Amino acid sequence: MKIFINGNAMEIFDGATIESAIRKFDKNIPAEIKKGESEVCDRYGNHVSISGPLHENSQITIKKITK
Repeated sequence: MKIFINGNAMEIFDGATIESAIRKFDKNIPAEIKKGESEVCDRYGNHVSISGPLHENSQITIKKITK
């Protein structure tokens, strides 16, 4: 299925979680999220869990958290 991460289209397997897609996008980002250095938001700007599901044309954004 086709999804978008930070505006970049990519193909991922059906049933993938947000974490699976992020790991394919950049293998280092899941660790940053777990440490609280980055966060994931949906197309509306809502914070989402990396364990959440993805669907065709899902759009997520990864943002660095600045303190």
